[in-house]
Amino acid sequence: MTDQPSSISNKDVSAGMPFDGTPRKYLRLCILGSVGLHAYLFIGYWAIRNFLAGETWPNGWLWPVVAIASAVWFSWYSYRWIMRLDAQYGRGSGWILESVTVKLPWEKPRRK
Repeated sequence: MTDQPSSISNKDVSAGMPFDGTPRKYLRLCILGSVGLHAYLFIGYWAIRNFLAGETWPNGWLWPVVAIASAVWFSWYSYRWIMRLDAQYGRGSGWILESVTVKLPWEKPRRK
């Protein structure tokens, strides 16, 4: 018996979902995630200001410009972070590989 969950040990499931992370997919993920997050936050801000405060447009064009600049900044830095996480950037000088030995327990034979 293995200690793996049945969903991981199932060969059909594990072979059917290969991870093919490429820089292009990472960039698309970061841009779409950033645009979606900032659109959600801005629309929520607009809805609060429009429906609760009764203003037609919140604070002129300052907040849409801030939201766009923040989305660009967030997508750029999230792309850099995910590329470092996937080891596509960097030299690896900050990584430490430590060898670890583990003594597994063995059942002792007993006299009956």
